[in-house]
Amino acid sequence: MENTQTYQVTGTAVLKGVLVAMALLALPPAAAAVDKVTSSTALVLKTSSAPIPEAALLDVGIPTLNDGLYLTDEDDTVFPEVRFAEAIYFSNQLAKIMEKSGAWGAIRVTPTTEVVMDIYITGTILQSDGETMDLQVTVEDTSGKKWFSKEYKQTTGKYAYDRRLKSLGDPFQNLFVRIANDVLTYREKLSDREAIELRTISELRFAKTFSPEAFDEYIGAKRDGTLSIARLPAENDSILQRVRKIRDRDYLYIDTMQDYYDGFSQQMHLAYQDFRRASYDSVVKARQLDKQGNRRIIAGIGSILAGIYGRTQAETRMTSDASTATAAVGGFILKSGLEKKQQSAAYNESVAEMGSSLEAEIAPQVIELEDRTVTLTGTVTVQYQQWQELLHKIYKQERGSL
Repeated sequence: MENTQTYQVTGTAVLKGVLVAMALLALPPAAAAVDKVTSSTALVLKTSSAPIPEAALLDVGIPTLNDGLYLTDEDDTVFPEVRFAEAIYFSNQLAKIMEKSGAWGAIRVTPTTEVVMDIYITGTILQSDGETMDLQVTVEDTSGKKWFSKEYKQTTGKYAYDRRLKSLGDPFQNLFVRIANDVLTYREKLSDREAIELRTISELRFAKTFSPEAFDEYIGAKRDGTLSIARLPAENDSILQRVRKIRDRDYLYIDTMQDYYDGFSQQMHLAYQDFRRASYDSVVKARQLDKQGNRRIIAGIGSILAGIYGRTQAETRMTSDASTATAAVGGFILKSGLEKKQQSAAYNESVAEMGSSLEAEIAPQVIELEDRTVTLTGTVTVQYQQWQELLHKIYKQERGSL
C-alpha cells in the first residue's frame, strides 16, 4: 500500500508485510505462466488456379537459411550445431511443401545463391525454440527483382507435441504453407510469357559464368538494376550447346545434393522432434521458473528492506521483533527465488546437452555422383565451390578439344 504521508511502522504494519511476502511465496506455479493453446487446424495449400505450360514452370532455389546466430546474445538458449541443422531442415521442409502445389518446375535446396535458379527464396532464422518459430523471408527472381520480403512467425502449444495426436503433422507446418501460398500468389501475377523470359535469363546467366565474352552482350540491365534480355543467341549456337551440356551436369550434381538434403532431414527428423519437444518443455518451464524466481527475489528484497526499515524506526521491542521476522521471511523468499533461477538454468543446460547429442546424428555426408566419384571435402558450400571449379575445367577441356 502506498501513502504519501510519513508514518511510524507498528507491529501491525510489519505483520502485514510478513503476510504479503508469504502470500507472494505461496502463489501457485500456474499463476506465473499459462501454456499457449493454439489451433491445430492445418492451412490449405494453394494450388495453381490454371494449368501452367511446362515451358513456363519456374525452377525454385531455396538456399539453406541463414542460421541467425549473429542475432543472438548470451541470454538466448541457442546451440550452433542445432541451428545449423535447422537451417537445412527448414529449407527442405519448405521445398517439400511447395512441391505439393504442383505449380513449379524443379524445387531444390541449394548451398548458396550462386546456383542459378529462376526464383530464390532466402531467409534468416530469427527464433526457433520449440515454442516459437520466426523466419524473415525474401523472395526474388533471377533478374534481381524482389517479389516480397516478409516475416513469418508462429507460436505453437503443448498439444502440438502430443504423440497421441498423430494427425497433427509438423508443429510448424502452417508457417511453411503460408510462405508457399504467398510465393504462388505472386507467381500468378506473372504471365506465361514473363515466366519464360525469366527462364531464358537464367540460362543466359549460367552461360555467362562460363563464357562471359560470348554471352555478355545478350543480357542488359534496366534502370532499376534488374536484368533483361538484350538479344537472343541462335538456337544452334555451338557455345550455347556446350553450356547446356554443362548445365545438365550441374543439374545432376544439384539433384544429388538434394538427395543429400533429403537424407539429412530424414535422418535428423525423429531426433529433432524429440529435441524440439524437450526444448518446448524446457522453454516453457524455464520461463515459468524464471518468472517465479524474479517475483520471489523482488518479494524477498522488499521484505528485507521492510524489515530493516522497521528495525530502524522501531519504538518497542515487539515492533523490533516483528521487523526481524519480516527480514527473515524476506531472506527465505530471496533464497527461494535464487533456487528457482538455478532450476531455470538447469532446464536450459539440459537442452544444451541434447543439442550436443543431436549433432552426432546430423553430421554431413560425402556426396557421390552417379557417373563418377568426386572427392569433395569441407562443408556443403565449399564442396559446391569445388564442383563449380571442376565444371569450368570440364568446359575448357571440351571447348579446347573442338
